[in-house]
Amino acid sequence: MPSKPDKSQTAVRLALCGAAAAGLYAAACRLPPLEPYRPWLEEHKMEAIALAAAALFLLSLAVLPPEEGEHPPEPDGGACDGYERTEDLL
Repeated sequence: MPSKPDKSQTAVRLALCGAAAAGLYAAACRLPPLEPYRPWLEEHKMEAIALAAAALFLLSLAVLPPEEGEHPPEPDGGACDGYERTEDLL
């Protein structure tokens, strides 16, 4: 059974992508080639940052997939080792 990645690692990854997206937004507002798009960027600041953060998050998942946690070893008798059936006790 594949394990889920640690939620704290995912939260840190998302926070870093959000910070990087905010930095990219600040840089994009100063670039002369993006001058025609500046009114849209200023009007839709949150959408532009969220879109960039989502793209960076997906890119980070593609480049650096999350580490899978280790599973505890299963007992020799399987998952039900040590349990008795109730029909056998009657």
